[in-house]
Amino acid sequence: MSRLVFNGENHQLSLLDGDFTVVGSWKAYNNVDSRAKIKILINGSYSIQDKKKPHLHPGDNEDGSYGSYGIIRFNYPGHPGIGVHSGQAHNRYKPGPEHATMGCIRTTDEAMKKIKDYMETSPLTTITIKNNSGPSVDSPVAPRSYHPVRTWLA
Repeated sequence: MSRLVFNGENHQLSLLDGDFTVVGSWKAYNNVDSRAKIKILINGSYSIQDKKKPHLHPGDNEDGSYGSYGIIRFNYPGHPGIGVHSGQAHNRYKPGPEHATMGCIRTTDEAMKKIKDYMETSPLTTITIKNNSGPSVDSPVAPRSYHPVRTWLA
């Protein structure tokens, strides 16, 4: 069984085999279009829906919405079609992995081909998203709210 790990801080998508050996690592982004329902994928582990092969759409190609190899969907609360895919390789505005999605993680066709080929013999089980939700509440750079306290003197 294999798994994916997406690191939002260094924009890397990694494919790991059953003993956590890195099979490959590629550029990937979770740049979300301002019209999307969700704004960022929350850190955590999610089960994969398409375990042995990506879900394909008619006309998939490197410049299409999902790339040449389809989408690997995972179970994300409130958004059943979220996944990992490529596409928009030659778009005028931020081509390739940096091109915005409706919440998905976008990577390269090279990555998707390798993942597709690997998952045929080692089905995907989970995707772990880390360093993508912003700083934790314990971080010194976390946004803070100031709430003044009023005191009344008698």
